[in-house]
Amino acid sequence: METFDKQISDLKTGKETALRFFMDQYAQPLRFFAYKLIKDKPVATEIVSDAFVKLWERRLQFDSAEPLKSFLYVVVRNSCLDHLKHSRNKYSHDDQLLAELHSDDQDILTKMIYTELIALVVQEIEKLPRQQAHIFQLSVVEGKNTTEICDELGTTPSTVYFARSKAVATLKKVFSDKKISLYHFSALLSLQLDATIFFDNM
Repeated sequence: METFDKQISDLKTGKETALRFFMDQYAQPLRFFAYKLIKDKPVATEIVSDAFVKLWERRLQFDSAEPLKSFLYVVVRNSCLDHLKHSRNKYSHDDQLLAELHSDDQDILTKMIYTELIALVVQEIEKLPRQQAHIFQLSVVEGKNTTEICDELGTTPSTVYFARSKAVATLKKVFSDKKISLYHFSALLSLQLDATIFFDNM
């Protein structure tokens, strides 16, 4: 918490390193949050970038990290709503997405929590040995079967099974230590393609 307090102080004095700190903390989950709402990766990325510009412009009003994070989520949500309103004639699914964006605050809070859990999963996956992380991504995140993974990586089924099992076992232990239930962990593992936005740089 002291680190966040210092970064808030630095942000208010105009230090760009503090802005980069908060981008490192929140940009990835915010991109996924935006993507879940508008189903468009490039636009989601642009919306999140604009949100940090607005944060920089209003940096003097924040005294702690929680209001700052809430501000970013509200800005991103509102920008997604504006985007869908302007583009609703182009896409047949926009009416449904607009309805989701107009849902109550509790539903938006649920999406925020869901997004941050996804970010936590990705953070832990990135700590796995490279082969385990790659096979986990292909199998669980992208939904590829063992044969497809073997063909893509030029490896054997036993290697895929072993790497995937080790990755899942490691993640289960991590989330158990963090007091995240097996139910929530299993639900996150079932996300598949929706989570691929997080893995662009892996």
